[in-house]
Amino acid sequence: MITVGFCNFKGGVGKTTACQNLAVALARAGRRVAIVDMDPQSNLSTSFGIEVLESQPHTFDFLSGTARWDEVVVRRENIDIAPSTLDLVMVELHPEGQIGRDTLLKDALSTIAPDRYDFLFFDSPPQLGVFTRNALAASDFLLVPIDGGFYSLSGLRLLHHAIPLFRERLNPKLSILGILLTRHNPNIFIYREVAAEIANFFGDLLFGAYVRQNITLVEAASLGVSVFAYDLSSNGAHDYEKVALEFLKRCDVHE
Repeated sequence: MITVGFCNFKGGVGKTTACQNLAVALARAGRRVAIVDMDPQSNLSTSFGIEVLESQPHTFDFLSGTARWDEVVVRRENIDIAPSTLDLVMVELHPEGQIGRDTLLKDALSTIAPDRYDFLFFDSPPQLGVFTRNALAASDFLLVPIDGGFYSLSGLRLLHHAIPLFRERLNPKLSILGILLTRHNPNIFIYREVAAEIANFFGDLLFGAYVRQNITLVEAASLGVSVFAYDLSSNGAHDYEKVALEFLKRCDVHE
């Protein structure tokens, strides 16, 4: 089982959309995939149309050890999803020390059989808080979505500088699997400049495949489904199929 954190310290770069649609693309290719929603805003859960009832256990209960994985997960589009709610902010008040809090997710995942899934994804908030730190501590690799703006490039650079600290403290194997351009339009000068800057600084870490600007991705999420369930013929669906193929090749290289 390969664990992948979707991270960027800049919000609004298509991180949750990438996590959702890449997961579904992989599931459509026959891979076993699960996602843990590590964001109290619950955007990933909402994008799958999941409404967590008050009596239903969710990610916080899994992290705190009061609910088992199978009690928490919800099945959507052949994906197992551990949904989030605002209750997840209670992790900030966890009585353990700093190191213990940063490894809550990693410790909880030890209860899942390592051969149950091919890939386990984590969707995290756009800042280096306790939830993102947990994702970094539990991930084998990071996938970094980035749009065409220079602000998201700054978020990428901050993340790049933070990774050595996590290797030293909590997760020696952590590395970036790839950087994915989202909402990309190669016909626009600024987008080409950002792509060139990433390629110049990060080299082969930049995915060759990219996701074009596509309103169907927004429409699909608003209806609580992936772009594949919404419009299989859309550019968004075609783009994420290509991203999935490259993702699998990159994972094979690291095995």
